[in-house]
Amino acid sequence: MNNTLRTALSIITNLLLAYVAYSICRAAFLLENWDQYSLTMTWQSAWKIFRGGIWFDTSAICYTNILYIVLAMLPFASPKNGWYKRLTKYVYLIPNALCIILNLGDSVYYPFGHHRITTRTFNEFGNEDNLGRIFGIEFINHWYLVLLAAVLIFGMYKLYQPSTLHFIKHTWKKWVVNIVAIGATVVVAIWGMRGATFFTSTRPIALSNAHQFATRPSEANVVLNTPFSLIRTIGKRPPMVPKYYTTGAELDSVYTPLHHAAPDSIAPKKKNVVILIVESFATEFIGGLNNNRALDDSTYRGYTTWMDSFIPQTLTFETTLANTGVSIDAMPAILSSIPRMRYGFFLSPYSLNHITSFATELKNWDYHTAFFHGGTNDSMGFQAFARGAGFEEYYGLNEYCEDDRFNGKDDFDGTWAIWDEEFLQYYALKMTEMPEPFVTGVFTASSHHPFAIPDRYKDRFKDEGIHQLHKCIRYTDYSLGRFFETAKKQPWYDNTIFVLTADHASSKTTHPEYKSEAGDNHVPIVIFDPSGEMPRGVMPGMMQQLDILPTVLGWLGYDRDFIAFGNDVLNTPPSERWGFNWNFVPQMYMGRYFMQADENCNVTGLYDYKNDILMHNDLKDSLPEQRDMMQRKLKGLMQSYFERMEVDSVKVVHADRPE
Repeated sequence: MNNTLRTALSIITNLLLAYVAYSICRAAFLLENWDQYSLTMTWQSAWKIFRGGIWFDTSAICYTNILYIVLAMLPFASPKNGWYKRLTKYVYLIPNALCIILNLGDSVYYPFGHHRITTRTFNEFGNEDNLGRIFGIEFINHWYLVLLAAVLIFGMYKLYQPSTLHFIKHTWKKWVVNIVAIGATVVVAIWGMRGATFFTSTRPIALSNAHQFATRPSEANVVLNTPFSLIRTIGKRPPMVPKYYTTGAELDSVYTPLHHAAPDSIAPKKKNVVILIVESFATEFIGGLNNNRALDDSTYRGYTTWMDSFIPQTLTFETTLANTGVSIDAMPAILSSIPRMRYGFFLSPYSLNHITSFATELKNWDYHTAFFHGGTNDSMGFQAFARGAGFEEYYGLNEYCEDDRFNGKDDFDGTWAIWDEEFLQYYALKMTEMPEPFVTGVFTASSHHPFAIPDRYKDRFKDEGIHQLHKCIRYTDYSLGRFFETAKKQPWYDNTIFVLTADHASSKTTHPEYKSEAGDNHVPIVIFDPSGEMPRGVMPGMMQQLDILPTVLGWLGYDRDFIAFGNDVLNTPPSERWGFNWNFVPQMYMGRYFMQADENCNVTGLYDYKNDILMHNDLKDSLPEQRDMMQRKLKGLMQSYFERMEVDSVKVVHADRPE
């Protein structure tokens, strides 16, 4: 066995020791907090947690051991350079010992913070002067964890395998071989840092991905490890909670996300709820929503034959808005009424917070819950968010391929997911297998770059329009029509509320009014009740994605108070409704006005976006009352959001706020 192979084996052995230590620390974390997990933990869920934990351990181990790996592979460790071997050994031992201490220490901190230690934790205790005393007390109270840390660190010290890579004669060929080997190792390490998703995901794993391996939200903290939580939150300090309003009563008079239970006079309607989130399905593409276009443009055309025929059967509003510009923020907005605030919720330090959602609330009525997306099960973090939002089941590419009614991976589009037509058929049929009532959601994928459609439809949809995306919109529109054809034949159809919206508007806009800051957030939001109990037609005012959750729960007659940052549009007058998004800057819609501000809520522009579509005339100085009213609402929304997120509160009142 040559020196290079021996060195590789020694590195692998030492890294495996780190994996063992992390797993033991995870078991200690679970046992130390067993009272919080004992009622729901099973062998199956524990296996899922420990298996998923390897993703996060891999990332942390690659980050904290990359310097050791490089030092171990450099051909300096000759017998004459004992100092170099000692340096390499301690570059391995010190970071891993620190990681063991952090993981075990977090076992003690968790009952107080209810989340893994992050950089946010240091901000929370930055002004405390009694931490030394607290640490000393906990050191004594948890002596067994101190002992475990000592045993693990000593074990790594004794079992450490030194690098044997040394050469009596350093030839240039040996240098080249080792430099190439180091380069290849660094690529593998980057793959590990990303959480072993280098080839299957568009972004590294985040804290919220832990929900993918958790049966219930709190178990995500067991999946994680503390070094990963710290590394992933470096540079992501949450903003200070603004204090525009000094008391809770004052803030609530301006804005509150509290929605009250339906009055006893409203009988609950335990209808199924089906939510279709359609990729890039912008209002601009839908002819049925452009009948009263403000700009005279004879070149306008729509691409949604089926949708145009469907809209007259639905409830919608004059203006319907997205709260996000990217797919990953759509699920929090639509399913949980959580806006993007500075950065997306899913990638924020708040991503492990307890949240309201269709699933968490309707479980109180014994609803069955499931979410569907035709991509790989780790794609875009959708499964992770669905788990965190309380959805019990997730159906993705893996589950689709197990269904012998379909063609498995032959229906894969080659890039992202199962083609929309097939996956929506699968979605319709799977719901028939579920007990009622149920709440489900699906996220489509075909109307996306690289703008492909199935070969069998290339002649049917060969008229692509102005952009290649338009043929995909036509194909997705057709697929939606096929979904409703199948759904109409299912026994649950007449007892179901359907909500159809887009994740966000499209960047492939061709008409001026959809290119302005006020216009590039327009997406369809239509609600369809086959039974005819819900009103139909285009109603005055606006509706945003944040409004979907409170509106549907309100219509069902939900009998509990809950937190949602949007409006119940069926019980809120048009003059009191508003829309919000944070696309680079905070933006708010109210009536016919559109306001922009900086992140401190200083108004930078106010426009009559109904009559001044291209935003030529800034009215912030000429309409001070309108400007100030919208600014107050924006301040209330931002303070309430950050205040609740900071204390992880979806409770209906704030006990921590002075009244």
